[in-house]
Amino acid sequence: MKLLTAPRAGYGKTHLLSRIAAATAGQVVIVPVAFRSGDPITLTSLTRRGIESLMEACDQDRPGWTRLREYGAQVLVTLLRRLIESGQLACANPAQALSVLSGPVQEIFDATGRAQRIGEWLAHNRGGLRGPLAMLASRELPLRAELLDGWMSALLDQSIEGGFAGVGEMQELCAIDHETGVPSWLRLMDLWRPVVLLIDHLDGFYRNPEAGVRIASLLMELVESHRMHVLMSLNQDVWQATFGHHLPGALEDRLTASQVLLRGLNEADATALLRLRLDQTGLDDRQKADFESFIDVKRHFLGRPVGSVSARAFLRHCARQWDIFHNTPPSGALPPPDPADIEESGTHLPLMTDSAEEEAAPALPLPTLFDPETASDVQKLAGSLAEPRHALPQDEAPPVIIPAPAITREPEPPVEDGRQDPAPPATVVSQTNSAQDWSAGESSGIQEGADVPPGPDAFVRLREMLSKLRQPGHPSGQGATLETAHTLATTATPSPEPAAFPAPASSTTTALPPPRPALTAPADALQGRFQALRMQHQAEAMAQPLDHGRLADIIRLAGRRFPLVRYSEHELPGLTGRHALYWSLQGVELLFGLAPPGDAAYWRTISGFAAGRLADLSAQAERESCPPVKLKLLGFKTERDQFAWQGILQSQFFPPSVKQSVDIVHLDVDGLAALYAMQRLVKESESGVLQAEPAQIISTLARELDFFWKRITRTS
Repeated sequence: MKLLTAPRAGYGKTHLLSRIAAATAGQVVIVPVAFRSGDPITLTSLTRRGIESLMEACDQDRPGWTRLREYGAQVLVTLLRRLIESGQLACANPAQALSVLSGPVQEIFDATGRAQRIGEWLAHNRGGLRGPLAMLASRELPLRAELLDGWMSALLDQSIEGGFAGVGEMQELCAIDHETGVPSWLRLMDLWRPVVLLIDHLDGFYRNPEAGVRIASLLMELVESHRMHVLMSLNQDVWQATFGHHLPGALEDRLTASQVLLRGLNEADATALLRLRLDQTGLDDRQKADFESFIDVKRHFLGRPVGSVSARAFLRHCARQWDIFHNTPPSGALPPPDPADIEESGTHLPLMTDSAEEEAAPALPLPTLFDPETASDVQKLAGSLAEPRHALPQDEAPPVIIPAPAITREPEPPVEDGRQDPAPPATVVSQTNSAQDWSAGESSGIQEGADVPPGPDAFVRLREMLSKLRQPGHPSGQGATLETAHTLATTATPSPEPAAFPAPASSTTTALPPPRPALTAPADALQGRFQALRMQHQAEAMAQPLDHGRLADIIRLAGRRFPLVRYSEHELPGLTGRHALYWSLQGVELLFGLAPPGDAAYWRTISGFAAGRLADLSAQAERESCPPVKLKLLGFKTERDQFAWQGILQSQFFPPSVKQSVDIVHLDVDGLAALYAMQRLVKESESGVLQAEPAQIISTLARELDFFWKRITRTS
């Protein structure tokens, strides 16, 4: 039993099934089965839909030959050879007859075939052959010879005459399958070659868990009792709403024992698919290169989760882009506009572009739909619609606007109309440079400008500093003076030399909005509350199993707040409402497994997710000729989980490629109590019981969980 799933439609399941059928056509009997929404889930419906699908599959090279006719003829020829070999069928030249029967069945049963004389003899003696053929088949099938006699008659009619001959009789005989419990037609096909059922198009049973249980039970019965091979294909929404947790645990475990998760395209796959389609269009090399540059596959994949781009969605995107590319006039094809038209339309400045070549090109005038004043406003708005630059963790942080200090200037007297002078000019300071100055060496022996490696706590200090700067309502972001920012910097990391922030020669006055009121609590109060909660949770951490839900809350909040972490969540296929939490740092990616060791379905699914990500990272490193990014699959345990994890790690539960990336983090009672206390504080903050923001709690008490952050980010 094989299970093929995809996140949604368009990932190529049906295409993959057709490729499998084409690759195994000479080895097995492929029987596609598509249940209809009104069908009872029985062997009768299964056999009838299989016969219909083979009746619709025609051989393009031989008109009048369907897969049903070919497979039925092969079953008859197989039984005839056995009759001749056993001496039950008299034959003048057995060797020649066996040689002819081993060839293509079309040559025997087709009126224009080279061995059509044997076919004519079979047609003339079909009445006398039915009995011996049925008797021989009953020795290998748990069915009476009288029942099989009807099947032999229907197969002979279909093989000799083709068309719909014998099909009606087959459909009537299928009704007996529900009574006998044996799929007669499928077992007859199995006399020739192994049968593989392709179960697809189950969308008609969406949110019908009763039908899902019956389908799963029927398919497992075919696999275990009748030696059939079954490949079931469906999307994640159908699996979750119809199968999934609706099945009994044992049935679900057997159904998902061999599961294939169909992932989406990566950048290389999408580029190859685009070039394959372009090669089929007949365009010249210049047009292909221009359109591929216009598509910009790399840009299309920026910011998208790994494996989330389906083949169908990407091809539709390319089709839309082709319409734009095909209808866009080439550069320089339009004549320059008349200056009088530009002045009349109210447009005076061209839109700013990124390249000098585009800046030099004449700008088209805006249509005269607005009055001159409105047209000018529209021109300004159009300039602000450029797509923003993607913010990756490795990029520099955006500049922080800090107003220039007013340190020795006396307050100016008010002017005659009673108004004060405007605020002093603002200074733009690079946040990245400031962070480098603030994270300078801790000893006074380090000189300014020296190349000093970061200390072990540099990440923690930088995290705390940036977290404070990002807090809403913090004075450093709401009109604080330069001395306030410098005080914050020296508090975060002591430095032997004060950080210098020279103001530019000329700057404009920046009107900053008034500070937004924020819920703040003194650090001492938060610290005291944290210590009290940690003592309170000591007994719970010692006596109760590990609460993975609380760990998920802390990891999720920290991943969203830490400035050097790119956080994402991915829903696990087949597990409704359960997600894999993902951290991406410089040089290492962390995949958090938040389930007890006994949850086999969860760990099997997340290990498949990790295996796919490892393959993507390896391919990316090979393309870029750089060392691959390290991936860690993190699990968590306490003393009570020690033996369970040892058994799993020593077994073959994880694939070899994933097993070396698994890191099980041990949490003692004190550490677990600290994590529970932090999660409790965050929940009190979110509910309004505690007058503090969750971000303030994380930044104020971050050092209390340093043991946890350092352990999960450890790369060795």
